[in-house]
Amino acid sequence: MATRNVLKTDSIDSLIYKGKRGDYRGYRKELLAEETPDKIKNLIFCCECGGVSRKPRLPDGRTICTPCSKGTRATVDSRVDEILVQLKSRCPLSTRGCDWSGQLGDIVQHMSMCVKLRVACVTGCGEVLERCETDGHLKKCPLRRERCEYCGEEVQASGANRHIALCPRHPDGEVSCPYKELGCDVLGIKRKDLDTHLADYSISHQKLMLREIHQLRSENNKLRSETDKLRDVSERKECENSKKFQYLKRRNLIIHKRIWILLTLAVLGIAILMSYLRTERNRVDEKEHSIQSNKDSIQSNKQSIQSNKDSIQSHDQSMRFMLPSTVFNTTYLYDYIQD
Repeated sequence: MATRNVLKTDSIDSLIYKGKRGDYRGYRKELLAEETPDKIKNLIFCCECGGVSRKPRLPDGRTICTPCSKGTRATVDSRVDEILVQLKSRCPLSTRGCDWSGQLGDIVQHMSMCVKLRVACVTGCGEVLERCETDGHLKKCPLRRERCEYCGEEVQASGANRHIALCPRHPDGEVSCPYKELGCDVLGIKRKDLDTHLADYSISHQKLMLREIHQLRSENNKLRSETDKLRDVSERKECENSKKFQYLKRRNLIIHKRIWILLTLAVLGIAILMSYLRTERNRVDEKEHSIQSNKDSIQSNKQSIQSNKDSIQSHDQSMRFMLPSTVFNTTYLYDYIQD
């Protein structure tokens, strides 16, 4: 059993830069290809982390990289940037055999194509290997994709045998006999041997077909008989439904006629009732008119009675004035007669 590769993939970021992840971290010293002069060392090496400064700052005359300069009053010196990008550099994987050398400013571009960088297999099999070994590994990787030469479908190499059994065109793939549903029990037929099987078992297949035909004919006769019965039942039901329909149609006409008669009688009754109400209304109006005229005559009688009362009262008053004189005259006359 082969031992599994336990190597880890390389991080370009950690191979080039030093310190924690952050903006403008310093380059590693190991990237410099030749001995750096002392006057340049003082400009490019960070006094805190020891790395080659990137975007260096110069507080108090000392060189410090941007992450290490937090909390200090450092200023950017553009001269150092120009010196940095022109320094001669080598690949951080030179110990593995990479012989690249160039300017420090081009190191990132080189690492993106370095053949000695350890990467994971693109198929996801879990193997870690150098970039120059990927082509050879892909030829034997169990998860590599291969195209079937018969159907053109891409399948994993580890599943090639399973694809052969399912491939619709592969000659070594297993197929079922076309007469399997009729009762042929031969299994494990390869696609290339199918014609031979059909020729060898032609008589057996014909017997299976005849048996199936007899069964189908028997079932067909049964279905025909059941169909005839259903047709008879359907015709009877149709006749009964037709009679019911005619009966309901006649009943509907009778009901419509009765409704029409009832509506006509209702209209006539309403007309008679309206005429009666109109006559009664006229009669009530006449009675109200006669009552009003009686009221008027009573009122006039009251007024005449009142006038008679007034005349009687005036007559009574006049009689009261005349009565004393009449009594005096009568007494005088009586005395005169006595004398």
